Amino acid sequence: MKNVKKSLTVGLGLTFAATTLLAGCNSDKPSASPDASKAPAESKAPVESKKPELKPYTVTLMYPGSPQKDEKLVEEAMNKILKEKINASIDIQPIDWGAWGDKTNLIFASGEKADIMFTASWFGYGSNAAKGAYLEVTDLLNKIAPETAKSIDSTLMTAAKINGKLYAVPNQKEYAGYNGMVMRKDLVDKYKFDLSKIQTMADLEPLLKTIKENEPDIVPLYMDPGKALPGWVGPGFPMDSMGDNNIPGGINMEKQDFKVEYMVDYPAYVENLKKTREWYQKGNINKDAPTTKTQFKDLLKAGKVFMSVEGLKPGKDKEMESSMGIPLIQVAFGKATVTTGSATGSLFAISKTSQDPERAMMVINLLHTNKELINTLVYGIEGTHYKKVSDNVVELTNTDGYSNSGASWMLGNQFLNYTTNKEDPQKFQKLKEFNQTAVVSPALGFTFNPEPVKTEIAQINNVRGHFIAALETGSVDPEPVLAQLKDKIEKAGLKKVLDEKQKQLDEWLKANGKK
Repeated sequence: MKNVKKSLTVGLGLTFAATTLLAGCNSDKPSASPDASKAPAESKAPVESKKPELKPYTVTLMYPGSPQKDEKLVEEAMNKILKEKINASIDIQPIDWGAWGDKTNLIFASGEKADIMFTASWFGYGSNAAKGAYLEVTDLLNKIAPETAKSIDSTLMTAAKINGKLYAVPNQKEYAGYNGMVMRKDLVDKYKFDLSKIQTMADLEPLLKTIKENEPDIVPLYMDPGKALPGWVGPGFPMDSMGDNNIPGGINMEKQDFKVEYMVDYPAYVENLKKTREWYQKGNINKDAPTTKTQFKDLLKAGKVFMSVEGLKPGKDKEMESSMGIPLIQVAFGKATVTTGSATGSLFAISKTSQDPERAMMVINLLHTNKELINTLVYGIEGTHYKKVSDNVVELTNTDGYSNSGASWMLGNQFLNYTTNKEDPQKFQKLKEFNQTAVVSPALGFTFNPEPVKTEIAQINNVRGHFIAALETGSVDPEPVLAQLKDKIEKAGLKKVLDEKQKQLDEWLKANGKK
């Protein structure tokens, strides 16, 4: 944490100075200092001849994805806004999902300059915060980006705090969630599938059988190491992993007994593994599922797959459809829930290697408050990549050149986004209602600190890396392999991790008057 403290001390010192100077601009005396017209909050007071004296700075923005042909054109369009507002430029740096860990770990180890980084509960937020990879930004957010701080839902803020401190800014989107399937609508219509009958994983079997028998060139169910059905649909009830989903142990939200357990011990999970194995042997699942790096969307565009598991929300199918150009339909499993994990499913952190954390926070603020800027990042340039249908509805015309519409949930305040002409115009209102009506975990706000058992977690994840992909995609017989997995993770320290998680949870419950 030494690097974090050092960076934060410098950052907060600069923030205090910037805040003082900004405040000074309200006086009658002219000042040579930066004025409030260039702070994240857009002042309504006339600024006339006052000009900012912020030095030029290029803010890097890293998120999982692939480089796009017109990326530089989009950067130039964004820079027109950023230079006028905060004298900054942006360097968009999408990083391939598979290369993300290696790339970002190298940045943290080498000290390479980096600014804004996407993170999430399922993408190393807790562990990276604990090891000092991200700056603590509680005060920075309030001082540099008060508009954003006030606009973010309190549920998101509660979930994102670790021991009362923020190490990333929540992106504004739906924070409830459930898992389910996204399917090609043309095939659902062709075979008149009744999706209302699908309540569990086993209910998918008639659909898979029909596609397998009638569409020989199409894989009925696509899986990859990160989208293996048994691990996504869970053991049949809402589960809260309490922060980082990569760390074993969670509570059953329906039982509310706050007992930390590991999913592989549940009979329903074992049954899901057996069913997946059966489907794999029948050819319902792609044979390369345990190892493939090909994305579902690419195979979908090529007409080679029927369905895959996805994290869902209202309108997710149409959101994907708008970026792929293929009619899709979704079906969800179980109840919508809000957990610390789901509420921290999309955040912007500032790397400890940032050379100007204040400017990085200014960019984050604008991505939460400036409609023109965020829609440029999401959709590209009007007339080049999309055309306006109405004030808030667009038609995508050149997704081959640029489109981040499928990644808009990672990029700031999604509620400022346009909707496409293929989406429900009430999409964002429905997402807000979805948030408010979901079942909330009784452990919301608790985030496990992995530091006391980080060695055991690393050992367990190393073991899991050798077993889980093959096990959950059905490519191996589950009974002997699951027995091997259990034996090895127990030897790697599973009990110590679960006990530590239970201990921290009990302490949190007591401190918050819940136990």
